[in-house]
Amino acid sequence: MTTVFVAGANGQTGRRIVSKLVEAGYDVRGLVRKEDHLRDLESTGAKGYLGDLSGAFSDGMKGADIVVCAAGAGTSGDPEHVDHVGTVRLIEQSVLEQIPRFVLISSMGTKDPDAMPSFLKPFLMAKRKAETILEESGLSYTIIRPGGLTNEPGKGKVHAAPELQRHGRVSRDDVAAAVLAALQIRQTHNQSFDLLEGDTPVEEALKGLNGSVPQ
Repeated sequence: MTTVFVAGANGQTGRRIVSKLVEAGYDVRGLVRKEDHLRDLESTGAKGYLGDLSGAFSDGMKGADIVVCAAGAGTSGDPEHVDHVGTVRLIEQSVLEQIPRFVLISSMGTKDPDAMPSFLKPFLMAKRKAETILEESGLSYTIIRPGGLTNEPGKGKVHAAPELQRHGRVSRDDVAAAVLAALQIRQTHNQSFDLLEGDTPVEEALKGLNGSVPQ
């Protein structure tokens, strides 16, 4: 059974990712920051670990096959602390633990933060720093850059491309579906892509990407 470690497992997107992975038969370990979140996480069938990216968090990573980072500062936290430094710590620990696969939930706009609303710029710049470290880490990576996240039910259809020439929204459900598909579709290896709601089934959209497939 493939073991997946999910950082940010109690976040709005992280919870959906955990549920999708458990339903698909993965052995899921989730990192949460508060003890009362452990019960919620473990009720889904995942195993919970208490910690955060600024402190101790590596216990659940031992023996894992894949790391998914769904942690983020949101719009009220410290982006440098979480989206940059914390995520880089997770990437570095993945290298140390020899975990070969890393999926990062980032954001559209990281490559051109000046084109986005000014209040988002610090968050996008911090996320881009982490993306760059991941791209240079030697890990087999997938960077998913969703548009504006919604809590609407997923439709299972998206628009995915290395760079979309428009902005828009995408449901957290469909982001979680994209994470699951990324673990199963080799075209997503060493690939970064934008993700918006669209009219193409998730798996088909991701198979249309031209990733670098490991030998």
